[in-house]
Amino acid sequence: MLEVRGLCKRFYGHEVLAQVDLSIRPGEVVGLIGRSGAGKSTLARCLVGLEAPNSGEIRLDGVAVTPGSGQARRRIQYLWQDPTQSLSPFLGALDTVRETLNGFALGPAATRAARAGDILNDLGVEGAMQHRRPHSLSGGQCQRIALARALAAEPDILILDEPLSSLDLATQVSTIRLLRRVHRATSLAMLIVSHDLAPLRQLADRILVLDDARIIEDIPMPDFAARATHPLSRAYAETLDPAR
Repeated sequence: MLEVRGLCKRFYGHEVLAQVDLSIRPGEVVGLIGRSGAGKSTLARCLVGLEAPNSGEIRLDGVAVTPGSGQARRRIQYLWQDPTQSLSPFLGALDTVRETLNGFALGPAATRAARAGDILNDLGVEGAMQHRRPHSLSGGQCQRIALARALAAEPDILILDEPLSSLDLATQVSTIRLLRRVHRATSLAMLIVSHDLAPLRQLADRILVLDDARIIEDIPMPDFAARATHPLSRAYAETLDPAR
């Protein structure tokens, strides 16, 4: 479904991404890990059009696309690292999700409010909470609203940039369960950026390791500990609890 070939990105002459190749199949969950500053978020932002690569090609179903424009804008959705900062402070949850339905003209206009409410209900944002603004909600609640907004676009691929990093441990656990439930219900392809391999063990089919501006490993999650060869990958493998 999604193919990236030879993607390069430079900032002020510094190469952040160098000839990056990757692919994500329909319904596949791929984890992307690497050191802080390795370029993980830059890669994610290139895939949704928030950053423009200097060179390379991005394809959807074999067709070259410009992320952030045309059908790619709807088909590839992005979940920000800090959900509170990504939501309008002036809109309640229901209006936030309805705004996506209006923006992409999805469904009859008369039914969009009800559809927005249904999406929020499915994610556990119910009743009066649907009319509250971000400043009066917890980080986990804002994460659910941001996810609802992305799902409202009926995307094929969801890019999640460190979706657990700003959450406490209990909320991380509930968010992992939520993402697993969403994936089972939708078969949505996902690219999950993380600095921690452990939660990806519960979510990802395959792990990509980014280091020195390049993808250095591409390994199925169940085989990661056995097949990882790069020193960085081995260090990640050692963080996994074999008893789990």
